Amino acid sequence: MRVFRHLVVVGVGAAITFSNVGRSAATPPLAQSQDTQPETNQLKLGRDFKSAPKTAGERKSQEGYVPAVSPPTQSQEAHTETSSLQLGANFKSASKATTETSSLQSGASFKSASKATEPTSQKQEMPLPQPRPDRKADLTLKRGLGAVAIAPPQLKQRLSGSLKRATNSNSNTAQAPSPNVEPVEIPTPGVVPTTPVETIPPPAPSRTPLESFPGLTPNGTLQTQPPEFLEPNPNPLSFPTRPEEVRIERTQPITLQQAIDLARRNSQTLQIAQLQLEQSQAVVREQQAALYPDLNVQVDLNRQISAGGELGVRAQERRRNFLESQGQPVGGAAPQNFGSNTVNTTLQLSYNVDLFGARTANIRAAEEQNRFRELEVERIAEELRFDVSTNYYNLQDADGRVAISEAAVRNAQQSLRDAEALERAGVGTRFAVLQAQVNLANEQQRLNEARRDQLVRRRQLAEILNISQSVELTAADPVEQAGSWRLSLEESIVLALKNRAELEQQLVQRAASEQQRRSIVAGRKPQLNVFANYNVLGVDPDEGDYFASRGWADGYSVGARLTWNFFDGGAAQARTQQREFDIAIAETRFDQLRNQVRREVEQGYFELESSFASIETAETGVLQAREALRLARLRFQAGVGTQTDVIQAETDLTRSERNRLLAIIGYNRALSALERAVTNLPGNDLSDTP
Repeated sequence: MRVFRHLVVVGVGAAITFSNVGRSAATPPLAQSQDTQPETNQLKLGRDFKSAPKTAGERKSQEGYVPAVSPPTQSQEAHTETSSLQLGANFKSASKATTETSSLQSGASFKSASKATEPTSQKQEMPLPQPRPDRKADLTLKRGLGAVAIAPPQLKQRLSGSLKRATNSNSNTAQAPSPNVEPVEIPTPGVVPTTPVETIPPPAPSRTPLESFPGLTPNGTLQTQPPEFLEPNPNPLSFPTRPEEVRIERTQPITLQQAIDLARRNSQTLQIAQLQLEQSQAVVREQQAALYPDLNVQVDLNRQISAGGELGVRAQERRRNFLESQGQPVGGAAPQNFGSNTVNTTLQLSYNVDLFGARTANIRAAEEQNRFRELEVERIAEELRFDVSTNYYNLQDADGRVAISEAAVRNAQQSLRDAEALERAGVGTRFAVLQAQVNLANEQQRLNEARRDQLVRRRQLAEILNISQSVELTAADPVEQAGSWRLSLEESIVLALKNRAELEQQLVQRAASEQQRRSIVAGRKPQLNVFANYNVLGVDPDEGDYFASRGWADGYSVGARLTWNFFDGGAAQARTQQREFDIAIAETRFDQLRNQVRREVEQGYFELESSFASIETAETGVLQAREALRLARLRFQAGVGTQTDVIQAETDLTRSERNRLLAIIGYNRALSALERAVTNLPGNDLSDTP
């Protein structure tokens, strides 16, 4: 009897399936217009992780930085439509062979219904500077499932080949669901009603970035005014002492450009580099002071009472006392020791002739060190931009993982409800319910871990931006491709070798060591110093003698002094060898950095190509995983499938969503790394040439 009941259930389910197939085959496919093409490369986040679109000022501030991807052309749309995957082995299509093959022909109890979407915003393109203006870029990466990239021949052939293979392998099954088509359930008597596969809800703005926080000005200067509550404590030595001072009181969403602006304002590393630059400028002024003569004024005020004169007076007094005791006459007045007041003023002018260029070498060495500090500020600014972008993309990755985990939890909850409903109807088992409960617990655990990572990423971004202790930041930019790269690999390498500050730093360090060596060599040769002295002397003695030296007088002296240190024990020779070793070290580091720069450019370029191709694959995988989950639930509800199939389909959908997120975030990271490897691109507030 149990076997007979099972056969009856299977037969009813099969009959319902075939009847729905006939109805679906009779339904013509819906044509999809160009205006309803979705932006499939954008991860649809949850309500709490997507903010409003950027303001006009923010979009204007980012023009020329990394140009956005152009909308797909008609030829690209036709290529995409004809290359759509065909899913489902037993489904027939009533439509003819046209380019509009993106409608889903469902084999269960679903019909295809087109879903209109808002037209995607058009972004302006501004090409990057070419190292050779007469040569066009070879690579233009475009985004979205409905666009074919204008790529180098090997990449274009690779992408088109993958699309052809996917089309050929699935052409005999069923048509792939269009991004704009949403399944609509048709109630069927005697069948447990099904629910659509839980997907990530469309983005909805939860918070809007402050309108009073504009972007960078076109001239590259930082003139934005961030809100006051984001500013850190102006006292760098202060630290919180109460829990209220570190409690998070408000959450502020910011864009990537605003985060870079805040980092350049508040970064301690960049501030230290700027202070070191000012210090090196003071060293240059110190060395330039040697071009001028030294002028010294010396004034001596002196009152002198001679000790020898005092002894002489005492001797004469003893003589007078002796003569008086002998009764002999003592002539003259009693002796006295008179003091003397003297004012001596000296004006001295001296100048080092610098016969062999030691002074000039010292000035040039200081100027090279100042240039090194300028390049260090540029390097730190570029590194800071890269670090902020990486942390921002990490936060977007964490937000996306939270949204995916929440959708996975909702799918697991739905599967649990289906299993419990079948168990109550007498056609399910307790084992299927336990499997669904275990799967829900696992997804809930992954959601908790994703939320933990999200909080950590937020604090990491707040740390690098050095904002107030009571503010938490969230990502306001949507998760989408950040732009495109329009230079070929060879042009990117050449431009990077021209722009990288690290390479020029080694050349500057080599030039500074060479000037220091010249200064040491010149110091071993004769040194000529000329001088002139002017002296004014005033004497006012206490003695009342008319013929004593008293009054004011002046005089001068002019001369030259030649010094030559013949032997210093080899100290100068040792210092010269040290500078020669510094020159060799700078040359070796230049060679090392040149290879490193090329490797960084190539690595970023290859990762960009791979991530671009992965986005296409991930988008297709998400659509296939959603359809597979829908069919697995239908089979389970009809009694011909197992709960294990549903759980596996849910796992595959979650993995596909994560793969798409990783592909988009990986593309943005690769683009940021490639921009860092080349540097000095438009919009990064640095000079066009190093």
